Amino acid sequence: MGPVSVAVFALIISSISAITLDLSHRGLKKEDFFVKLQSQISLQDVTDLILRENEFDSFLDCSTNLASLRTLDLSQNHLQRFFFLCKDEYNLQVLNVSHNKLEYIDDNALNDRIPKLKILDLSSNRLSIVNETMLEHLKILEYLSLANNPINDEIHENAFWNLIGLRYLNLSNVSASTFSSELFKTLINLSTLDLSGNSIKTIPLLPDSIEELDLSNTQILHLQDLFLPKLRQLKLNDMQNLRELSFNDLENLTSLETLTLAGSKQLAHLKLYPYRGRLLPRLQRLSINDCGLKTLDCGLVSIIKRTVILNVENNPWNCDCKMQWVNVVNGTKSLSRDIKCRTPDRYLNKQLSEIPSSELECETVSSLLYPVLGASVLILVVTIMLAVSIFVLRRSIGHWDIRRKNRDTVTYTNVDESSNDMSLLVHPSSPKHRDISSARASSGVRDNNVGPLWIE
Repeated sequence: MGPVSVAVFALIISSISAITLDLSHRGLKKEDFFVKLQSQISLQDVTDLILRENEFDSFLDCSTNLASLRTLDLSQNHLQRFFFLCKDEYNLQVLNVSHNKLEYIDDNALNDRIPKLKILDLSSNRLSIVNETMLEHLKILEYLSLANNPINDEIHENAFWNLIGLRYLNLSNVSASTFSSELFKTLINLSTLDLSGNSIKTIPLLPDSIEELDLSNTQILHLQDLFLPKLRQLKLNDMQNLRELSFNDLENLTSLETLTLAGSKQLAHLKLYPYRGRLLPRLQRLSINDCGLKTLDCGLVSIIKRTVILNVENNPWNCDCKMQWVNVVNGTKSLSRDIKCRTPDRYLNKQLSEIPSSELECETVSSLLYPVLGASVLILVVTIMLAVSIFVLRRSIGHWDIRRKNRDTVTYTNVDESSNDMSLLVHPSSPKHRDISSARASSGVRDNNVGPLWIE
């Protein structure tokens, strides 16, 4: 930054209140601020220092006088480290160091010199671990965001134990596959928890104080035994594997007012089994838009009728006889106008309310039976033809082998050499026996001692 720019900044600053100093989006480096600007500005009276979107790679409190500082915004810089070392205690209450290049938080950063800190934003950095001492001095912290850091499963189970005043915690998209059951144990005042964007398959043990819970874009399949009596808002948006939801699994959420399932493309079934009493008595808003729903079971009528805001847009609705109840039941008229049919083709893009209930037909068993029978008969005919072809082919090959055998050399057995002529024994019943006997008789030869001759 040139000296002319520094002079301009100094002129602007001198003409306004010294309590808030906003130097965001200036392209400032730490040398510009600590060496040039500080000589022209009295920072000791500044309460809110905004240095957002500059080029700071570090921040050291020893280089300036921040005695009155309550808010420090260093977001969207190039920070790799920051320190609070040169004053015994600061009045700092808000610290924003999000969207930087922090890989590790040094013990000299979040130390006992900033005990009044209430809001801390560490999101969108490069943190890979949260150990048990990193946050131990922030005993009155109320807001903490660690979102969008590649922490994986490296959050120590005791990392939050001293944060008993914490009310808001954001752990979205930290690449975690699980959260320890001990992690949230001491957070007795926690009211808002965001676990979205992680690959967790089960819900960890949570404090009863939670009022808002975000489990969107996780691998969770079931919500049984979720006991959060103060929960008012539950987000299950963009669920990757959630194929069905039973409202009965939410029976312990007696304070739930808002339930959102938007963008859960695999969600094809909503169920409600017979239930004694009133399920979800305070539900006011239900969002099931952009899901995979094709029909609504009539058993859901008790919940749908008393839900003030119901969003069902952009589902592949199948307008058949199963949806007749939506048109005829009092209290669901507005719902029938919001449902736009995807199938059958004759109702494509029509509102359910535009279709007479008498025309909402389901495919009968007979209409489905004929195509199935036709396919079965075709398969049977093809099978028989193949079997016949194989049988004929094998028979032809066998006949050819027999004919070759019939050309083999004839063998003789039981030859009697009682006379000078060798007599061939032929079976008396064979034609050859009769021919030989006739020949001998005509020549005066007797058939004494002549046995049968076998021809193979």
